[in-house]
Amino acid sequence: MDIRTGIRTEIEDLRKQISSLKEKGPFLQNARVERTPAGGTASEKAQNECKYARLRTGKNNLLDNGKKSKYIPVREIDKYIEMCSRGKAIGQLEKRLKQQEERLTHLNVVAASFGLS
Repeated sequence: MDIRTGIRTEIEDLRKQISSLKEKGPFLQNARVERTPAGGTASEKAQNECKYARLRTGKNNLLDNGKKSKYIPVREIDKYIEMCSRGKAIGQLEKRLKQQEERLTHLNVVAASFGLS
């Protein structure tokens, strides 16, 4: 088995993994959930417990509401954490897929220059 065949196989595997993650449900890329305690005049107990959470994006990214952050309901924190982790995994797989596609293109060019197609 030559290198190009191995890379093609890996590319197909990566595409399958990405599609299976996307089928599991909605996902959020370039976002994270931050838990924050109550502030201001809240009791000391409330200030020590993280009851509030917000969805935040990184540099140069916006959420669907056009802002960089959005408060999320307490009962939906786990759902958003799952969506963010799924989006992060998809992003990592897409990055690896892009690298392998570029590598395959480069190998094809080198092989063609030697007349190996």
